[in-house]
Amino acid sequence: MLINRLKELLLAVAFLPLMMQAASAHVIWYDYQNGEYKVLYGHPEEGPIAYDTTRFKEAVAYDSQRQTIPFTINRQPDGVSLTSTGNVAALTGFLDNGFVADVAGNRYSRISESEVAQNKDVRHLLKYTKALYDWSPALAESFNQPLEILPLQNPLEVKAGDNLNVRVLYQGKPASDANLEYLGQVVPIGQDGIFSIPIGVGGLQQVEAQYESLINPDFKISYEASFTAQKTSIPESSALLGIGVFGLLALNRKKMFGAKA
Repeated sequence: MLINRLKELLLAVAFLPLMMQAASAHVIWYDYQNGEYKVLYGHPEEGPIAYDTTRFKEAVAYDSQRQTIPFTINRQPDGVSLTSTGNVAALTGFLDNGFVADVAGNRYSRISESEVAQNKDVRHLLKYTKALYDWSPALAESFNQPLEILPLQNPLEVKAGDNLNVRVLYQGKPASDANLEYLGQVVPIGQDGIFSIPIGVGGLQQVEAQYESLINPDFKISYEASFTAQKTSIPESSALLGIGVFGLLALNRKKMFGAKA
């Protein structure tokens, strides 16, 4: 009996996914709903949380040839959204979440830029996002974000049981030491710097990446990037490839740090 039980445990361990629990900072991402592209913030697998909308600094809308098209930013106290009369094929966005410092042993608090020089273990938190609503050779290329998740195949066509292969680019070059997360788990890097993301029954969800650039021993720039792909030409109940049931069913996570990262 004991031997059989040990065999079962060893077999279970052998089939554990090659993914590890992650403790990432927050990201931003776009979610298309009823003609609006909402800018959401938080941990995607747990659902969005409130954020300081004044920190959302930039958005760009593109057509299928990656030419910029006009749009409107609607900034409300409870969130930001974009609208456009054009055919939006892609969106990028940037949020500057300011500076935090470790003031109490692995507990970060927000500080002003003028206080950076007076503190140690300071991080500047920069958030980037990219969303695709169409696919073309132009959209398959890098959008030249400082940190970017680059799909190597059409992400709008992947389905349950498939794998989506991506690279993480830092300043336009593959970043083999970046972290990639999917559904709150770390995805291991494979050959040639490619990350292979397993797609479950909920379809493609948000993909997250993190990379830190050490400026000096007491100052880092923490880059966070997200990627989503969402069809907007069919009813949104079946088109959404972003939030999924994981975000709707998640419980509020206990906060590890004193300041939102």
